[in-house]
Amino acid sequence: MFAVTGHSPLITSLPPSGHEIMDFDLVTLGGQLILVAAAAGYHVDVCTWDPVSDGWAEYKLDGPAFDNDHPDIAVIGAAVVGGRIIVGGGGDHQGFAIWDLETGKVRLENDASFQGSTNSTVRADLGGRSVFVVGYPGGVDLVDPRVTDSDGAGEDLDPEQPSPYHSPVEIEELECRSGASSAAAAGLLAGRPVVVAGGRHGGVLVWDIEEERHLARFDDLDETPTEFALAPVDGRMRVVAAGGQSLVLGDPESNEWSEPLTVPGDEVSCLTAGTVYGRPFAVTGARDGTICVWDLAERRLLGQPLQGHSSEVFGLRMADLDSRPVIISSAHCDSVHLWEFPS
Repeated sequence: MFAVTGHSPLITSLPPSGHEIMDFDLVTLGGQLILVAAAAGYHVDVCTWDPVSDGWAEYKLDGPAFDNDHPDIAVIGAAVVGGRIIVGGGGDHQGFAIWDLETGKVRLENDASFQGSTNSTVRADLGGRSVFVVGYPGGVDLVDPRVTDSDGAGEDLDPEQPSPYHSPVEIEELECRSGASSAAAAGLLAGRPVVVAGGRHGGVLVWDIEEERHLARFDDLDETPTEFALAPVDGRMRVVAAGGQSLVLGDPESNEWSEPLTVPGDEVSCLTAGTVYGRPFAVTGARDGTICVWDLAERRLLGQPLQGHSSEVFGLRMADLDSRPVIISSAHCDSVHLWEFPS
């Protein structure tokens, strides 16, 4: 389906509006990979992209009651609930809200907790349950995308098995140190749901959501970590962290960082991690557009950096497209790039 082009992107694409993508998430609906994005400019609020057909669609979202003008969506997460795409996000002038993408209707608005602004949003999967991990001034919140209505009632929640995130879970001990989706990460550590982010009083915390305490605390490095992910390395879940021009692995059992790896290019602006062909990898994006792929098992840079963007990388995701691993990226004043995963 694609021609191999070395270190050049396989596809570059922009929405019909021509505006850059501020942030994006990936969902799979009906077996189809779909990019859900917040585009710059206020006349279009959210758009989707089908990378197979290179087709875009645009959606207008209703303004939450607490928003006096229009939805200000600069950060976004997406989940599939009951066969429908649900988006959550906000921006500098808007607290976090949740919408039904197809209808544009607001499902949840929460201006009180989020103090009128949203710094970052990412969807995380916690043991088969999706949550939005939301960074805002003063803390990190977890919100179930199935929740609707401002009082936390949920039309899609099973009354026999209520969600532990039926109301937003507020974690004031954490802070997001960047505006990227990798400002916080969530997942399972030894079967327990955790969130990883910067500590309000320094260091990096692995926070146990159920017990409301930190399971591990890492000291800050010479270059303070601002981006986070979780990945299984050497048979155990590790914290993957980046800040400045450093990439490190953290062991939650010992509370110790590995020897930092030097990231080529400028300072790291975003991070993602996952498993490809059974091996753990991380991908970093930098302020000068440099994208690097890292073999976490071998602690090394995989091949040469991917050079296609000439400005700050806003978002990164790893995905399977027709059983083929790819990387999708977005950057300031640039199109969305889809790359073949390097070997």
